[in-house]
Amino acid sequence: MSLPALPPELGQFVHEQVAAGRYQTEQELVVDAVRVLRELQARQQQFHEDVRLGMEQLQRGEVVEYDDRGLRELLEQLQLRVRNRNAGNG
Repeated sequence: MSLPALPPELGQFVHEQVAAGRYQTEQELVVDAVRVLRELQARQQQFHEDVRLGMEQLQRGEVVEYDDRGLRELLEQLQLRVRNRNAGNG
């Protein structure tokens, strides 16, 4: 794979990363950067889908309203789930 010409500031960054030993080659950095970009785009797509679904639920009236007490209870439930999940992995 031949690397495309980069603007000077990006080319300098790539060279610095390789010189610092963070990557073996410029190509390795580009492959990693493309992988990260792909993951970012997938997360953005999932976020937009989640927002769309949430808006549809809101329009259908599928809404749960929380007051301060309800939010505290929800937070406690989530913390308990995380502790239980972590205890199962340990």
